[in-house]
Amino acid sequence: MQRRDPARLQRLLRVRAFQLDQARAEEMAAVDRQSSAHALARRIESLSEAVAPREEAAVGINLFAAAHYRHRLAQSQQEAQRRIAAATAQLDAARAQTGAAKRNHGAIEKLIARELDAQTVDARRALENTPHPARALARSLLKSG
Repeated sequence: MQRRDPARLQRLLRVRAFQLDQARAEEMAAVDRQSSAHALARRIESLSEAVAPREEAAVGINLFAAAHYRHRLAQSQQEAQRRIAAATAQLDAARAQTGAAKRNHGAIEKLIARELDAQTVDARRALENTPHPARALARSLLKSG
């Protein structure tokens, strides 16, 4: 079985850990963008409720201004909904990227664990194949755990 260079494995682990940290940071930024977009939509909705027509005597110019303001708020609400959809798509992509980074990081950790297991097996075999005085010591060590 071909051995892997421990320094290379450690370097790969550092790179994968860095990529995982970057993916997590991007996911947190996407969550922040999505919550910001939702907050904007809520603020626009509360503003549009504030300028909704009421049952009071209103002057025609005020009605015209309120209608214009409601129209502008409706446009802003549509833009806010577009931002929410874009932020949700970015969040989904960031979550997928984080999942891929976790899998890559885990794969490197498994390679390192396999390499350590293989080194342990090799060391145990080397002890078993040593001359007679050390062989007795190796057997006693193996029996004691």
